[in-house]
Amino acid sequence: MHTLPSAEHPNVALLRDGFAAFDKGDMDLIRDLLADGVVHHVRGRGPLSGAYRTPEEILGFYVRLFDLSDGTFRAEPYSLTADDAHGVALVHTYAERPRGRVLSGRAVHIFRFAAGRIIEIRSLAEDQYADDEFWS
Repeated sequence: MHTLPSAEHPNVALLRDGFAAFDKGDMDLIRDLLADGVVHHVRGRGPLSGAYRTPEEILGFYVRLFDLSDGTFRAEPYSLTADDAHGVALVHTYAERPRGRVLSGRAVHIFRFAAGRIIEIRSLAEDQYADDEFWS
């Protein structure tokens, strides 16, 4: 049985565009993808953990990731899926800190969408203890 490839869901394209913008440091495009009432939940007990409750707080969090890692932080998606309401990104994360500390692991980002924008993000590291220690 031969099946034709299906068209990509628009929210998969939104996620792909968001990760590409993040990679380039294009905060204006990221801001355009975030709804005004967005919240980004970052799991763990490290200094970056918590809930970021506005687009500006979220963009500030992203800038801190770059600042703390001297610009080495990367979040490279290797699988994206989405429908009208939800999306999931499987991501490889990488960053370096002083004294030879390296973060290299996987994470899951869970998204909720409304009206073509991101309204919620939940970030879950594969090894939360290592993530917390790296950023501390």
